[in-house]
Amino acid sequence: MANVSQIRPNNSALIAMIADEDTITGFLLAGVGNVDLRRKTNYLIVDSKTTAKQIEDAFKEFTTREDIAIVLISQYVANMIRFLQKV
Repeated sequence: MANVSQIRPNNSALIAMIADEDTITGFLLAGVGNVDLRRKTNYLIVDSKTTAKQIEDAFKEFTTREDIAIVLISQYVANMIRFLQKV
């Protein structure tokens, strides 16, 4: 995960989200969404068709990206990948 020393105050940092469609939609309407030049987003919408592997991959990507400071995960999604989360 990003250390405080890695995030420079003069640069903007993103919030990444892994959650259900309603939660993601609310944050997108609030202006939190981002799509970069390579069409990578800062969110993953989890529904009944989303596999645990897709959630794991998104979590690993978001926690290693330098432009992301916070990863928001809804509770039921967090329970699916609890083994990946470090305290």
